[in-house]
Amino acid sequence: MKRLLAVWLCILLLPLSFAAAEAEEPNPAAFAAPDPSWVPWEEQDEAVEAFAQDGDTPMFYGMQPLSRYAQVFTVTDEDLILAARIAYLEAGGTNERAYRAVLCVLYNRCVAPRFGGKVTDIPAEAYRSGQFSVIHHKGFKKLEPPETIIDAARDIFVYGNLDLPENILFFCAARLGKNWGGRRFYKNIGGNLFFYGSVD
Repeated sequence: MKRLLAVWLCILLLPLSFAAAEAEEPNPAAFAAPDPSWVPWEEQDEAVEAFAQDGDTPMFYGMQPLSRYAQVFTVTDEDLILAARIAYLEAGGTNERAYRAVLCVLYNRCVAPRFGGKVTDIPAEAYRSGQFSVIHHKGFKKLEPPETIIDAARDIFVYGNLDLPENILFFCAARLGKNWGGRRFYKNIGGNLFFYGSVD
């Protein structure tokens, strides 16, 4: 009998508890203010345009951090095409992993103080003397790299999605061997050998 009475009391009091909960004022402290440095996916294009007009770059884009490079420099379509040309020719038309590895080296050089004594840009590193021999390739400036490589360049330079550690700064053709220049070997990727370097 006591148990039945307890059940009836619960049933009778349940609507009252819901009404009380609805009547309570929400506590503003319970809701964290949105971080202004994050941009929802659906607003990403508008945000980029707005920041570009102010001559600035949003710290976060599309709910993920921008790369360190993109936080410092504006990355133009021409820059990405230039980077993609280098990757396409240096990787020998092999595969996406090979292209991305070359792009990562270019990215690492742009943000490593060792190169140029400061953070540099894509053209500066692309045309740095004695580095990327493919810039002397006949028709280099007219080459239209595949869109997939341009997209890979954007993924690395804008979004910072790197495939290699930040201190991989050198690579050479596999035929030159792992002892090339006395550098510490990292990995063979798509027929190129990649090596560590000092970022400072």
